[in-house]
This record gives sequence, structure tokens and C-alpha cells, in this order.
Amino acid sequence: MKKTELVAKLSEESGVSQAATKTIIDGLVSTILKTVKKEKRFAISGLGVFHLVKRAKRTCRNPQTGEPVKVKAHNALTFKPSKTVKQSFA
Repeated sequence: MKKTELVAKLSEESGVSQAATKTIIDGLVSTILKTVKKEKRFAISGLGVFHLVKRAKRTCRNPQTGEPVKVKAHNALTFKPSKTVKQSFA
């Protein structure tokens, strides 16, 4: 599902205009990213937890050529689904 499809679906279900729905979704995404960047964690009850984790530098291999490639240390955003979400897909 694309963002435009999500906006249309939520707008239809809630009875709120698509412009207002888009603003809400943009605000939610912005809030999640800012909070994770600042606090390293953002939890939505019933959905899951976003975490910011530090990945160490390492050497990998290019799967096409097999030659070693150095990967710099970087931050990565991870998501751990809640127990409820896991159970809904079991």
C-alpha cells in the first residue's frame, strides 16, 4: 500500500478530509523519527517499538564479484512488532 492509498483509506474510514489525514500521517512519521533520533526508542502500544541501533564497521563481500567491501559504522532503525501483531500473523 502506498501513502496515497493509505491517506484515501483512512480518510474514508474516519470521515476526515484527505488533506487533514495526510497532515496527520506526516506529523506521525515526523514525530516518530524525531523521537527515535533523540531518545533512541519510540513505542506504539499494540503495534511495536522502533529502535535506533549502532551498527559496527565491518567487512562484507560483494555477492556478484566476491570481493571484500568495507562498510562504515552507522545507525540503523529497527522495528520489533508487539506480541499482539505477532499473534495476528501466526
